This record gives sequence, C-alpha cells and structure tokens, in this order.
Amino acid sequence: MANESSEAVSQQQRPPWGLALLIVLGVLWFSLLGYRDLNEPDEGRYAEIPREMVVSGEWLTPRLDGFNYFEKPPLHYWATAFFYQQWGVHAASSRLWGALMGFVGILWVIRVGSRLFGTTAGWYAGMILASLFLYGVLGHFNTLDMSTSVWLMLGMGALMVAQTERDNNPRACRNNMLLAWAALAGACLSKGVIGLLLPGASLILYTLWQRDWGLWRHMQLKWGILLFLLLSAPWFVAMSRLHPEFLHFFFIHEHLERYTQTAHGRGGAGWYFIGVLLLGSMPWSHRSVVVLLRPGFAERAGGFDPVRLLWVYMVFILCFFSLSQSKLIPYILPLFPPLALLLGRHLSRDSLLAVGWESRMAAILAVSLLAAGTQVALFANRLYPVAMLLDARPWILAAGSVLGVAVGISLWQRCRGATALASLVVSTLLAVQLLAWGAQSFSATNSSRQAATAIAAVADANTPVYFVDCYFQSLPFYLNRNIVLVKYQGELKFGIQQEPEKWLAEESRFQEQWLAAPQAVAVFDQQDFAAWSLRGLPMRTIHVDPKRVVVARR
Repeated sequence: MANESSEAVSQQQRPPWGLALLIVLGVLWFSLLGYRDLNEPDEGRYAEIPREMVVSGEWLTPRLDGFNYFEKPPLHYWATAFFYQQWGVHAASSRLWGALMGFVGILWVIRVGSRLFGTTAGWYAGMILASLFLYGVLGHFNTLDMSTSVWLMLGMGALMVAQTERDNNPRACRNNMLLAWAALAGACLSKGVIGLLLPGASLILYTLWQRDWGLWRHMQLKWGILLFLLLSAPWFVAMSRLHPEFLHFFFIHEHLERYTQTAHGRGGAGWYFIGVLLLGSMPWSHRSVVVLLRPGFAERAGGFDPVRLLWVYMVFILCFFSLSQSKLIPYILPLFPPLALLLGRHLSRDSLLAVGWESRMAAILAVSLLAAGTQVALFANRLYPVAMLLDARPWILAAGSVLGVAVGISLWQRCRGATALASLVVSTLLAVQLLAWGAQSFSATNSSRQAATAIAAVADANTPVYFVDCYFQSLPFYLNRNIVLVKYQGELKFGIQQEPEKWLAEESRFQEQWLAAPQAVAVFDQQDFAAWSLRGLPMRTIHVDPKRVVVARR
C-alpha cells in the first residue's frame, strides 16, 4: 500500500528538472531554422505558394508558379504568408509555422498527459515526444504533416480531457469538446478529409469495442458540428463557387484516387510504415513496441478508457495508411503524439525510471553515425559526390558523438534516473538538429538557391526564365518570381489545363522565344542538357550542379 500511495503522489508532481529541460529543448527546437536551404520538392512548394499569396494579394486560391494548385487546403499557406508579412520572405519564416506547431504539440501532450495519467506521466510524454526521431526531423521541415498532426492531437486530446470530466464537470466537458471540434476544423483546413476521418473512424471503433456509449452523449454534436462547419466550410464553399472544377479534383482525385491508385508513384510494401514507426520512434523503439502490444487497458468495459482510445487511434492510423496505394514517410506522423502519451504513462510507472533499452537504441544510432561519418566516401554517387559528403562529415560525427556522450552518462547512472533520461532526450534532439544543419552541405543537390544566385547575377525582373522539361520547386521562391514551364506538367497538370496560355507545350515555341529574346535564362535537368547543347542555340552556361544546368542567352 505504501508503494501505491507514493506512486500516486508522484503522479501529481512535476519533475523538478522538467521546466529547465523544457526550456533547453525549446532553445534547441527553434535554433537556426533558416540555416539550411529549402529542400525540394516539398519545402520549395510550401514556401512558394504563400509567397505568391503575399505578392498577389489573392489568399483564397492557392497558386504554384502562377497556376491554380488545389491539392491541399490553405491553413498552412495562410499562416506562412502571415509570417512572411511580419518577418520577411526567407527559409526561417517559411519553416516557422511547422516548427511552432511541433512545439505546441509537445506542450499539449504535457497538458493532456498530466490530466489523463498524472503530472509526471504528462511531462515524461512531452520530453519523449521531443526526442522521437521522426517528430524532431519533421518539426524542422516545411511540410503540412506536422501542423496536421498537431491539430489532430489537439482535437483528440481535448476530447479525452472532456470525456474524463463528463460526469463531474459538465461545463468543462462542453468547453473541451468545442475546442476539439475547432481543432479538427484546423486539421481539415490543413490537409483535408483525414482531419475528420482519422479521429471519426477511431471513435467509432473504440465505442464498438469499449461499449462506451456515453461518449456520444457528451460529444456536443449539435454545437460542435456547427462550430466545425463555421470554421472549415467557408473556404470550401467559396472555392467551389469560384472554381466549379475544385470539388471533383480535391475530393475525388486528391483523396479517393490518391488512396486507391498508384498513379502518383508512391507505392510501398504493406509493412512499409511498420519500419517507419520503428526507426522514427528511436531511441524509444523498444518501449513503443511494448506499449503497442501491452498497452494496459482498463479491465472494465463501459466507462471511458483513454488508453484504449489512444491505442485504437494509433493502430487505425497505421493500418489506414498501410492499406493506401500512396505511401510517404510523413503520413503516419499523427501517430507519434498519442504514442508519446502512452510512452510517458508507461515510463511513469517505472519506479527506477530505467532507460536501458533507450540507451541501447541511442548507442546503435551513435555507432551507426560514427561509422557513416568515418566512411562517407562509400556513399558517394552522382548527386552526392565525395566532396559534398566530406563537407557533411563533421556534422555526422558530431551527432554521433553527442549521442555517445549521452550513452556514457546513462551508463554512469546505470541507465536509470532523471539524469540518464534528460541526457538521452536532449542528445537525441541535438543530434537531429546537427544532422539537419549538416544537410546544408547538400544544398547544391537538394535546393535551387545557388542556381537562383547565379540567375540573379545576370537577369533583371524583365528577363524571361524558363524551366525546360523540368521543375525545381525552390527556384521560384529564391528568385521571387514565376518561371515559364516548357513541356513539363507534373503536379501542375491540372492548373495548366485551366490556364494553358501560361505554358509552352512544344519545344519549338521555346526555341522561337529564345532566339527572339535579347536576354533570357533557361534551366535544364543535368541529364537532359547534353542533347540540348547539340542544337546550336546561342547559350552560355552560368551554373552547373549535380541536378541542374542553367544557361543564359548569349
């Protein structure tokens, strides 16, 4: 009984080192957001669309390189465009919304975990989330997945807090449920239907299994749905009225066909996301498997069980995307905040605060990075030559060394206690950041910033710039202008169909314009340029990198 009492008391106490550790993680989280150039294609795309909103003043219709781009809703673009207006257009401001939402996710997990499982469990959950490898990586890339994941967790977390209070505090239950509905509207405005599908399907499956019928009586369905529609529907309605073709493209092509067809070339084996989960949850992979296989449900059915709901939500996300014909690593990011909650609960029940398996995982990461850093030449290829890898080597070795130091501290503490835990948490996030900063060494391949610098040196605002049968998505952002597409369509096919006059379908038209222009610039794919150089067009090379060749009119 004494042990149970002391455990109950400890569950209501914030770890004495918790706030200091959170501040350290916050400093690391937001450090050098703009140090690394924007990666292609995603970072270039999601930085360029809000730039065009700011330049054009048109915030309703997303546009990419001047073409209508209906693949995703606008909330991420709106937030980034707002940051551009406040702090200027650059890589740091383009990443700020994702990074900010990622850190909000950490704070929210602390709060929700504290309310559901005790203060100690909540703080452990937040620390764990900050140190989950994939969460840390994607929190510093400009993609839609982080903000979507956090909106979903805001919704599910508010719902769970509401349901724990439904019998004792109806007013708090109502307010938290309305917050949940508002958050799900944010998720839908960030990435579409999954903002409602993932939590909705999970709630149905949970209810059927747990027989928790009271959950639906306290969902605030009437006012909640109204609030959800008031927040999310106006943009969809306005877009469908302005662009009659929008609804079919967005809901049928971008959702149904993308899920059921392989046309986008993003296939993968059925176990693809299991591998992503195991690697992305390092150094907490072993404990993640434990909480998935033995989550510790409530013994009695009929009441609200947040553990069962979290588990159903996680498993549904994993299965849903595993069955999809379109697979990309960030798709299962929404799984990581609820995973951190269960991991925090599991760790808080360990009276020794043992992190032996986590130390082993960190040691594996450290050895792998140190080995890769000392033998970088083995990974050289056309896109990433030896010189580029040698430039990245110090960052790789530093990341491995940081993890190695943490493992040493953990062993010194016999792999248990607050010191061992804090060292693993901080070192994992620092290692992620070191690798991200080191990725700047690959800028010549992964980004078009250097190409943009070369173009800006020879071209003014009136000089036509062409993409010839290629499209490098960060170049319009760095040039601060749209570029004429020649022959290429890709993901802009739908927009080109709406405004074909902005596009050059034949190479002959490009050649005519090139010969007629007193000054012009063209960008070619490295592998296609050899054939073009034999056509006798007047051109001089102004930039070459592993992916691109940029030429100017002589």
